[in-house]
Amino acid sequence: MKGPIARATIQTTGVFALRLLIQGASLLVVSRMLGPVAYGAFAGVAALALFIGSMAAFGFPLLLMRAVARDAERREAVLAFALPSVLVMSTVMLALFVPACLLLFTSQAVDAGMVLAIGASEILLQPLLLICAAEWHGRGQITTAQLLQVVPLGLRLLAAVTAACWWPSAPLGPYVVGHLLASCGALVLALVLMPAGWPSPRHWRMPCWQEWFGAGGYAATELTRNGPTELDKAMAARYLSMHDAGLYSAGARITGAVALPVMAMVVSALPRLFKESEQGGPPSLRLARWMALSALAYGVSLSALLWVAAPWLDRLLGSDYAGVSSVVRMLCFAVPGFSLRLVFGNILIALGRPWLRAGLEGAGILALLLAGSSLGRLYGEAGMAATVIFAEWAMAAMSAWCVWRHRASAMRPSSPDRLGR
Repeated sequence: MKGPIARATIQTTGVFALRLLIQGASLLVVSRMLGPVAYGAFAGVAALALFIGSMAAFGFPLLLMRAVARDAERREAVLAFALPSVLVMSTVMLALFVPACLLLFTSQAVDAGMVLAIGASEILLQPLLLICAAEWHGRGQITTAQLLQVVPLGLRLLAAVTAACWWPSAPLGPYVVGHLLASCGALVLALVLMPAGWPSPRHWRMPCWQEWFGAGGYAATELTRNGPTELDKAMAARYLSMHDAGLYSAGARITGAVALPVMAMVVSALPRLFKESEQGGPPSLRLARWMALSALAYGVSLSALLWVAAPWLDRLLGSDYAGVSSVVRMLCFAVPGFSLRLVFGNILIALGRPWLRAGLEGAGILALLLAGSSLGRLYGEAGMAATVIFAEWAMAAMSAWCVWRHRASAMRPSSPDRLGR
């Protein structure tokens, strides 16, 4: 497909390839440095922090992106209520996160300092970084927006290498401190690079009811989008032994990374989807078809390649992670479903149905929680993987059905190439 979306997708895919390289190196360094037990504890806490961080942002980054994509002059008005709201939400969520983690994860590898450092990084600082990236995204500078989110990953990799070299006998504490400092450094850099400064606190205000409701729809979609890909790791740390949780989390991170180009396509198309909805029309049918077919083809192809390459992962991660290839091969079946869920979920947002997307994915998360708690205890990593596969494909199928049902019931004869309202 030619055009600005295709070009943006290619450029963003390059950034995501860099992100994949950094994440792969970080996974290799951190997993080998900590070992399965400590890595399982760290992955469980970090996954829960990422999930709660989605709630802390409360959809305001997407609200800002939509406003800037439609009219850059709306930036100041949205930031005036988005910034104080995110700060309040983040502080409250962090205060709840720390005691919740200490109650939920009983492993000796989990302590208050570790939980606080990870929580501050993902719940307090990451939402502010997303606000910065959202403005660039809305302006059409998608590559810049994604690069801002790669910076903390690169700094965390540096922190991991430093901890492994300087504190090899007890690297977890220094690493989580470096994890926090990486987020601080990335936020400072993002603020320096902003095209214009943030409005002064004296111009801040809390949102009105309509603004809360509008952001709430996006918050729900962000929460449910990230839920299945993060909650399974937290559940593994809860219901599996820490060794098995470490194996499962490593395998899940590897499998999730192969969907990065699909994410690149989805985020590249989002500004256009918002613009088309502002102009009175929903996204073109051709665009929707192209995105769905590309996601499906890519998901199947990369899953097949990952299946073939999986046996090498045991050697790459070391003898302590023997068996991670089996987890990866099971989770390969979830990748096409996850890719399709991303595409159809964003189309639902463009159709003005964020709460519908949230409801569909919320049902998938509920199924994941109920089935995972039972199957994880009974069948270990295989039970968790089976639960994720079912949840991802069920959410993709329901989202696709809602999109095409919406088109079939509201397509206008005069607009054969449009997804009708």
